[in-house]
This record gives sequence, C-alpha cells and structure tokens, in this order.
Amino acid sequence: MNTGKKKKIIITAFLLLLLISIPVTIGLLSNRQETRGRAAGGTTTLSFTPTSSTTTPLQKAVGDNIALDMYVDPGSNIITFVRYQVSFDPTKVKLATTNPMQLNNALFTSVEGPVASAGNIAQSVSIGSDPTKAIQTKTKIGTLHFTAIGGTGNTPTSITFGNLTQALSSGANDQASQNVLSSTTPAIVTISGAAASASTMPQPTITGTAINFTLLLHGVGTAGDNPNPSGNSLSNKNPLHPQRNLDVQIFDTNNQIVASASAPVTYDSASGTFIGAVGLGNSVTSGNYNIKIRTDRYLRKRVSGIQQIKVDETTQVPSIQMITGDTNNDNVLNVIDYNALLDCGYGQLNPLPIADVNAVYNTDTCKVHIPQVDVDVNDDGVIGSTDYNLFLRELSVQNGD
Repeated sequence: MNTGKKKKIIITAFLLLLLISIPVTIGLLSNRQETRGRAAGGTTTLSFTPTSSTTTPLQKAVGDNIALDMYVDPGSNIITFVRYQVSFDPTKVKLATTNPMQLNNALFTSVEGPVASAGNIAQSVSIGSDPTKAIQTKTKIGTLHFTAIGGTGNTPTSITFGNLTQALSSGANDQASQNVLSSTTPAIVTISGAAASASTMPQPTITGTAINFTLLLHGVGTAGDNPNPSGNSLSNKNPLHPQRNLDVQIFDTNNQIVASASAPVTYDSASGTFIGAVGLGNSVTSGNYNIKIRTDRYLRKRVSGIQQIKVDETTQVPSIQMITGDTNNDNVLNVIDYNALLDCGYGQLNPLPIADVNAVYNTDTCKVHIPQVDVDVNDDGVIGSTDYNLFLRELSVQNGD
C-alpha cells in the first residue's frame, strides 16, 4: 500500500472517530449541566404564622405580645439543619424575654444560640443525630415572642429573615453545604399607639455666652456608623447612659486653646440624638473659633467650620457625628480597644448582660480595662459581636482630632 493511500485511511478513521465523539461529548456536557442545575436548586421556604401582608397586616397595640410561629416547608428537600436570622425595628418591637424562642424540642435541638442584639436574633437548630427525624413536610421550628413598643402609624413594620438564614438538606439531589432555601416570608405588623418615651426634649438654655450641641453618637439612636452614617435602624435606641459628660475645648485662629468647659448632654428619644448646652462664662471674647468636643467611648471631634461666638449669646453649632470604640478614652482606636472587647465577652456565643454576675464582664480578665463600662461600645448592656463589628466599622478613623 502506497503512502498516499495510508494517509487517506488515517484521515478517514480520524474523521469517523471525531464524528462519533462529538455527540458523546455533547451528551456528557449536557448531563453535567443538568446535574449542576439540580444541585443549584432549592425549594425550601421559611415563613411566620399567623400569615400577614402589607394589605392584611397583623393588628397590635403598644404593649401587646406578638407571638410568631416559625415554619419550615422543605418542598422537595429533606431538611436536617436550619439557621435563622430574624431582623426587626427595635423602635417598634422588642424581644419579649432574654430567650424569646420557644423551640419545638420534639424535633429540633439547638446547635448554637439564640444570640440576640439590637434589632436581630439568630439561632442554629438541627434534627440531632437521628436521620429519621429529617423534615419532609411543613414543620414548626418554634415560636418567637415579641412585645410591641412603638406605634407604626400608616406604615406597618416588618419582621424579616436576614441574609444569614440557611437550610441544609440530606436529599439525594442536594449537596452537603448547599443552602436549599428558596424564599422567606416576613411578618407585617401594624401597631397602634405611641411609645411612652416619644417626647421632644427642649434644648437647654444658659444665661451668658454658651454653645448648644446636638450629637449623633455612632451606634446609638439615629446615628449609624462611619461607613454608613444614616444606617440607624439597628442602632441602640435605649442607651443605658442617657446622660453623659461633654468636654469642650475652644481654640483661637492660631490654634491656641483659650477656654475649656464641660456640661452634661442628654439623650432625646424622639430625635435619637444627645443635646446639651455648655456655658463659657467670661473666658472668651466675641470672635471666630475652632471647637473640639469629646465624650466617653468616643474620639475627640472638631466641629466642622469656623464658629463665630458672641459674648452673652448662644451659638448653635451644626450636628456632630462622633466615632465610637475608644474603650480607654486615649483618643485612639487600636489593638488595646480590640483586646478590651475580647477580654470582656464579645467572642461569647450567647453573651450575658453586664448586670449578670456570671457575665465575662464581671471577671478579673475584663476588670483590668478602665473605665470598664466603656467597653460596651453601643451602650446596650451586652458586650458582644455587635460591639466588635461596630468597632471594626469605625476603624477607618483611628485618631481623634
């Protein structure tokens, strides 16, 4: 057989092999894509009962208990584990107790939590070591108990599932780490009445030369934090220390300090700000000045702009955003503040309130940090992950003015 015929035979065989392999390859690829498509799917849902919507909200009044049954519907999945994160507006509802989830203990075992903070509660639950308990029909996880504390007017408040919510399945078409949760349904609540604390506090007045201040203390009231100053829905609306001392320094245009004073500022629950007035007496003359202020837990802050102060008049300065996390009041955010958070309980799964004698806060490890109370960065009475995350979010500003 000559060389030309051999080449033709080889080419023909190669073409035949290629023609055969193409449909096989396409079939394999299609099969893989189909398998991946099934693995990526999930049909599990989480919801609350009684059911509600924006058009048919639950009707409550301030002071009422709100009991919400939490249900998991597995659809075509076989549920073994659920992690729920429920978010709510802490100015409208609050958790009824320190352990507000009444778990369905016949089926579920608590793996972690519940962990509660201002505006959030989270918990991980599972069926335990018995695979025969795997959830294949709509099943109650437990009951969450809230108390209505603030009127909603014409706009209902929502109790929603957060983005940490997860459901895992033992189904043959699912994968071990696959979140099979497809959707969640919130509870929508209308609350009549108003919170007892919703009153507007008048700005204090001082005779003589004075300055009025309005402070937005990060993590508290209507203040957000450094990366999101307006994100305040989860800020602590009930600070343990509604009155605190404000230190004020007055500098002339040559940056020489000419006066210093201090006075209390008080939390106004209606505006979510701290307001107060500081008298300067006869320490300054009329003129242009720079003003710096500081209060416990917060970095010293320069009031924006040059302020014109006039003798025997009151100067209203612009509202001031204050950076929190300075646990030892050295005007710096650093590893010392982080260690204080760590030593006083932020890493605990379910941190106890600082008023509890068994809290990490009351151990010798925490007591070395002075002033100890300032480790509670957002002043809610619990040193936990919220304080830690708030501290991290403030770190882009590490030094006070």
